[in-house]
Amino acid sequence: MTFTGIDNQTVELKITNYQYPDINDGDWDGNWLNIYLDVKSKVGHWQTVDPSLTTWEVQELINWFDTLSINLQPEYADMSFTEPNLSFELLNDFKAVKKTFRLKFNLESRPQSATDDKEYFVDIIADKMN
Repeated sequence: MTFTGIDNQTVELKITNYQYPDINDGDWDGNWLNIYLDVKSKVGHWQTVDPSLTTWEVQELINWFDTLSINLQPEYADMSFTEPNLSFELLNDFKAVKKTFRLKFNLESRPQSATDDKEYFVDIIADKMN
C-alpha cells in the first residue's frame, strides 16, 4: 500500500515475508512479518526492511482504518505496536470527512543517518477516494 502525504510525500509499506517462514506454530515467532518501507519525505528518502509488525497487528491496523472509514471512533487515536518502529496517530476528529494522520518512523524504520533529536514522520490526509 502506498500512502500519499502532504506536499507529495509518499510512504510505500508492504509485507515482504514472514521473519521466520518455516515456523508454523501460530505463536509469536511464526507471526512476525518483514515490513518493507520506501519513504520519500521532507526529511529524506530511505528504504528499510525489518520485522516491524505481527500478523495480529496488521489485522488491528486494518480494523483501525476500517473504523475510521465509516466515521466511527476507534478504540485508540494512536496505533502503536510491539516493536516501536512504526506508529499511526489520528490528528483530527474521527468524524471529519478527510482524516489526517501521522505515520511515524522510529528505530529500524528511520533512515540510517537518523539522529535522536529529530522526528521522522509523514502527515497524510485521507478520504474514501484515497
